[in-house]
Amino acid sequence: MDLKFDLDNARYALGTYDRVTIEGIAYRPTSSNEEGYVMATEAGAGLSRQFSHAQLSRLGAKGRLRHDPGYFLPDRAAKRLVASSSLVSELDPKSAARVSKKSAYVEAFRELEAEGKIKRTDKSIAENSEVLMARAVFYVRNLNPTGAGDPSKSYDFREQPSPRTMRRWLGASETFGTGGLIDAMHKRGNCSREMEPEAIGLMLEQVRGYLSRDRPTQKVIHENVQIAFRQCNEEREEDGLPPLRTPSRETVRRAIKALDPFVVKAARDGEDAARKKFRPVGDGLGLTRPLERVEIDEWTVDVITLMRATGLYDMMTEAELDAIGLDDSKRRWTLTLAICATTRCILGMVLSPSPKASAAVQVLQMVTTNKGKWSDAVGALSSWDMHGTPEQVVTDCGAAFKSEAFRNACSDLEIVFMRAAAGLPEFRGRGERIFGTIALGLCPRLAGRTFSDVVSKGDADPETRASLTLEDLSFALVRWTVDIYHNTPHSGLGGETPVACWRRLTKEWGVMPPPDMRRCRLIFGRREKRVLSKEGITMMGVRYHSKLLADWMMRKDPHKVDVRWHPKDIGTIGVRLGSDWYEIPTVFHGLEGVPAQCWLNAVNDAKASRPNATTFNLDAIVEAVHAIQQRNAEATQLAGLLVEDWGEERVAHTEQNVFLGTEFSRSEPDHPSDGEPGQAIPAPTSETSSARPSDPAAVKPRPRRGGGGFSIEEE
Repeated sequence: MDLKFDLDNARYALGTYDRVTIEGIAYRPTSSNEEGYVMATEAGAGLSRQFSHAQLSRLGAKGRLRHDPGYFLPDRAAKRLVASSSLVSELDPKSAARVSKKSAYVEAFRELEAEGKIKRTDKSIAENSEVLMARAVFYVRNLNPTGAGDPSKSYDFREQPSPRTMRRWLGASETFGTGGLIDAMHKRGNCSREMEPEAIGLMLEQVRGYLSRDRPTQKVIHENVQIAFRQCNEEREEDGLPPLRTPSRETVRRAIKALDPFVVKAARDGEDAARKKFRPVGDGLGLTRPLERVEIDEWTVDVITLMRATGLYDMMTEAELDAIGLDDSKRRWTLTLAICATTRCILGMVLSPSPKASAAVQVLQMVTTNKGKWSDAVGALSSWDMHGTPEQVVTDCGAAFKSEAFRNACSDLEIVFMRAAAGLPEFRGRGERIFGTIALGLCPRLAGRTFSDVVSKGDADPETRASLTLEDLSFALVRWTVDIYHNTPHSGLGGETPVACWRRLTKEWGVMPPPDMRRCRLIFGRREKRVLSKEGITMMGVRYHSKLLADWMMRKDPHKVDVRWHPKDIGTIGVRLGSDWYEIPTVFHGLEGVPAQCWLNAVNDAKASRPNATTFNLDAIVEAVHAIQQRNAEATQLAGLLVEDWGEERVAHTEQNVFLGTEFSRSEPDHPSDGEPGQAIPAPTSETSSARPSDPAAVKPRPRRGGGGFSIEEE
């Protein structure tokens, strides 16, 4: 399918301390102009290369551009020294469990602090420890994610943190986000000599001088520490005591960084400045850049009311209404929507039967995606190319936005996440008001929508007919957003349209690029454990293998490994080998960039056409996959607005009922006849050539014992 992207309107905002990785080569932006960026190689060999804005936009849309904001800043470099990873999504289970516990306690503390029920003092934290633990439990889905009978103290929720530890977690979270809670317990051990208690006290006495309205620099504090230790050691020498070891500049710097960020800001710049930094208010934000603040909210859609207005409800039977959950008990769906607070552009929307964490995460992914395929699918006259990585995301206090999945996704994308106070919609007023605009601007237009295509279906399958209902709603939402809302003068923009405001500000400021495909797979992908055997790894009937897996198998017996796969692209999966993640491609050519649903539809169609067959031609199915993508392009893209459910239960059910006992093979090419009577005898070949397989692409699946899918062997 050919998609149209307006690359001239996209411009990424890259800083001089950022790292940009393109085709495996790391660069650092050095300068920019109207045409593009000049970047120097990370190795610092003096080599530079130019990239136009169109080139960078094209690379970003394909997931081949990786952007690490502030990678070369000193504090980011120091954080990498003490953390085992930079992404929560790629942590091993035990490390992830520790982060989960810390994050839950931090979120619970902030919630209680906002309610005025706890303070950052030893006494207050100790007195409210039980309340804090009870509140923290609601922020995790699994209290024992590792499944250990006796969980470690570091991730056991029954082991409450001390007041000092709690404040340290809060400081790390406020400085680096959830990623600041990642530890490096694997580096534990006394690697160097510890400071004496007297030396620590002397150093901290000078470090507290950093909390001054004179705002001394860290260099000045280090010099004061050296002077204090020199004087102290002179006195100790007179008393016949051994000298104290003077701390290094790095030790002093770490001591300063360990101070409570709020206390530091209040002491150096005043309490008003501290409150403004750590608790932004809803009025007078002074937004200037696109994606500076993205507001995500949920709206309840009365689907039956909309269907009655269009007359479609009376055309459907009770069985058809039940097939899509439109009975009297489930008549309302949830629309999760993201809007740029600066330009008022709608950046993403997802329909789901109820508020779900998966819908919130899917909307966040849609914000980072060029949505040209959706606007093309409905034949929109304008483009929907607004995308990038937001600087800040603001939501309400709904359960979907409190979930670990959503909080971790924001952290891994390095997005500042803020929840507005409950009952105060003015904190996210733009998101609340947009739903009123939809109700007034979109709903009356649905009555004029033509549903002749639904009526003409006749006695088609009820689920197939019913699915067009939500497709029609998705069609209307996208077309109204792109062609009507974005091109209507907005009072909050002084009469300027949202699309014009986006174009003007992106040319002036740019936006942060979206995550590359590897990071996207780790953050938004589905998590599985799969058996790694000599055949490789099999997911949804697709086999993945590489030389890396083969080398790894030579050192280990068949065992389970962590796998990340993305429903939008089954051509490659992520596999953890040891402590690192690697990308493993499929051995089935032609599945690069193919969605899981499209692959499943092609296999189901093949089995429906030959119900008694157990072996199917793989080339024919791959060809059918691309035919389905071309033929059902509009429906396929609009289905992207519906929340995707590819959980472990659905995957296991699909593998058991669709792929178990099903064989694939690649037929050998037919050799043309030479035109002479009789059977042609091939010419003799050398010993070397005869030993080489003539067609290495032949594959055959073999069910694994115990069920739950199959693997595909090469013959």
